[in-house]
Amino acid sequence: MEESSPLLSTRETGINLNSGRKLYSTLALGILCISIAAFVIQTELAQLIQTERNFRKPYFILWIAHSFWVIMIPLQFAFQPNFRAYMSEFIRTGNELVCEVNPTYQINYMDTENEGDDVIQHTFISVPHKYILAYLFKIAFFFAVLISAIAYAWYVAVNYTTMTNLTAIYNISCFWAYVFSVPLLGESVQMAKVCSVFLSTAGVTIMSLDQKDPTPGYDVGGNAEEGGNGTIYTGDLIALLGAVMYGLYEVLYKKYGSPPTPSILFANTMTGLIGILSLIFLWVPIPILHYTGIEEFSLPDMKTFGYIILMVSSGVAFNASFMIVIALTSPIFAAIGILLTIPTVAFVDALVIKSSLNTGTIVGSLCILISFVLLSWRSIKDEIKKHRSD
Repeated sequence: MEESSPLLSTRETGINLNSGRKLYSTLALGILCISIAAFVIQTELAQLIQTERNFRKPYFILWIAHSFWVIMIPLQFAFQPNFRAYMSEFIRTGNELVCEVNPTYQINYMDTENEGDDVIQHTFISVPHKYILAYLFKIAFFFAVLISAIAYAWYVAVNYTTMTNLTAIYNISCFWAYVFSVPLLGESVQMAKVCSVFLSTAGVTIMSLDQKDPTPGYDVGGNAEEGGNGTIYTGDLIALLGAVMYGLYEVLYKKYGSPPTPSILFANTMTGLIGILSLIFLWVPIPILHYTGIEEFSLPDMKTFGYIILMVSSGVAFNASFMIVIALTSPIFAAIGILLTIPTVAFVDALVIKSSLNTGTIVGSLCILISFVLLSWRSIKDEIKKHRSD
């Protein structure tokens, strides 16, 4: 691979900004639907594996799930079979990201006009390839560790609380994404966004507090405990911790892992890098958890392993599509958009395991839907305002 010249030539996107933004918004909405469907499938299979199949090995399951993300890299060649072209786009986009994160590499940033069409023009210093790759591997390893901690909280919480509660509380990350976005991304504090976050938070709170599950809970090792609300609140607390970390993860990914020019190829390759690093390094806690007795290691039977493969495949689809949505839009839009999984999971639970749709679930779902519509309306207005000011 040839090293770039000392100065990267100016990159212009000669697409009308209004058309480009509409394309990104439409694409993000479509990918969000894929993400929601994949999340619902992953959630239901995770519950089946750890309850009906009685395979309660949360860290082992998440290690397999995250290692499976490596499949995103060979899948990219289905869309870009030319290896040199693939690496060229990946390095170029990585160069933009490094320059965005480290302004010392950036010469200037300007908006120009070209025959009446708005054009974004980026001019960056070319960073040596080895520094780009070093940065990408470093940030991918950081994301691998962080998302593993978040996922571990999720898999542990599965054993304590209901799936509706877990989905609702985990997706309260939209509140924390907004909180972290203000200092880290310079997100403006707007009444519509505040109301949207408040409504979504209120919705998941109503759904959580109104849930009563008389079935027994289980600890990480699979020992039955007393059922009831005490067990549920333990799971809810674990899920809340995961929600805070997930909100932070979304914002950090947008700031340090998402280049100025949105690229599906780059986002999917980053997902694949996280998978590679998880496979190579994050097996280390497995023997530690085994010898400390926290999670004794054992292999699943073939039927359970089949369910795990289906679950991790859904997890790959969810996480890859979710990272693309973040890259195309914002952490807040992605987080509140994914809240649509809550009424979806509640509805699926009602069909699959015959759980009842109580008043709290219905009211909470309505709050979440209203919050998403409100945020979408505010986002559209912001885009129109931004286009007019360009």
